[in-house]
Amino acid sequence: MRHSILFLAALAAAGAASAQSSVTLYGVVDAAVSSYRATGAQSRTQVLAGGNQSSRLGFRGREDLGNGAYAGFELEAGLFNDTGTTLATNTNNQPSGTFAGGFSFARKSFVSLGSKSLGELRLGRDYTPGFWNLFAYDAFRTGVGLGGITTQGSTSTVFRASNSIGYFTPGCSSFVCPGFFGQVAYALGENAPGAANSDDGRYVGGRVGYGGGKWDVAVSHGVTKNVAADDFTQTSIGGSYNFDVAKVMLLWGQHKTGLPVAALGGGNKAPFWQVSAWIPVGLGYIPVAFTRVTRNDALGSSASKIAVGYVHNLSKRTAVYTTYARIKNNGSLQLPVNSGADAGPIPIRGGTSSGIDIGIRHAF
Repeated sequence: MRHSILFLAALAAAGAASAQSSVTLYGVVDAAVSSYRATGAQSRTQVLAGGNQSSRLGFRGREDLGNGAYAGFELEAGLFNDTGTTLATNTNNQPSGTFAGGFSFARKSFVSLGSKSLGELRLGRDYTPGFWNLFAYDAFRTGVGLGGITTQGSTSTVFRASNSIGYFTPGCSSFVCPGFFGQVAYALGENAPGAANSDDGRYVGGRVGYGGGKWDVAVSHGVTKNVAADDFTQTSIGGSYNFDVAKVMLLWGQHKTGLPVAALGGGNKAPFWQVSAWIPVGLGYIPVAFTRVTRNDALGSSASKIAVGYVHNLSKRTAVYTTYARIKNNGSLQLPVNSGADAGPIPIRGGTSSGIDIGIRHAF
């Protein structure tokens, strides 16, 4: 707390004179026609949002406080433009806090204070350090090609955390930055005090890395408190290299709980790895990926996923795309080909699932 006060005091001193301010409206509207199949289940054809990029609507503001200091905010809602609804948010970083009511800024909602020399402090709901490796080193990042089969035994903090206090090193506010960069985050579960699970949903995590001209690497680690599972730990290391003819990305990680989880076949560890790439072709590119996850349950379960697609840019803001993916489950795993509300049919244990997205994406 003392360091936070000193940080704020230094920023206040640096920002003696105010200057320009701005507010930006931005977003992505992405929709695809998708057809999914799974062993032992009926096929499904649907229209879904976010086959190439996650649909969103955001507002970003920034005010120059002078001498390199600034204040800002970001409010970003996840959109399901196939139905006109929005992404669910979470109040306490646990399944019990899931809120899927009306409109919500579930993707990001924070206020920030920063400077070019001291870095940036954020308060609110934001991406966790552990999420950024899953995003940065996956050629698909969303849709049917997403490498999200890795999130075994996860809590609500794999991607984002509410009630968080975050810090980014100077010159960095995203997932890959020039030179050495880092991010730390602390989030509160905000449960009733004195309860046995009063710390559940509390998250502590960090990420450090280096961004070069053609390559970058980063490692992340985070722990979410959970009494029933004896905490959830998310660890990963990833990197990429641009060979010009292709940008290749590698990712390794492990999600684990301190105690075996019945819903995961009595397992508590799920190590995974992924290799993926973007291959430039004319006005577009071909994304490809192979992902494998294992689980230390009684059957030694595992799953492998292959994905390949094509994205054709009609302009700087508009693209059409298609993606095909297939998962082969083994043991007790029965993973569908996609995730969340767009998961598709669930196969029998040890079965396969597959799907194809054909869509259009427009960014503004």
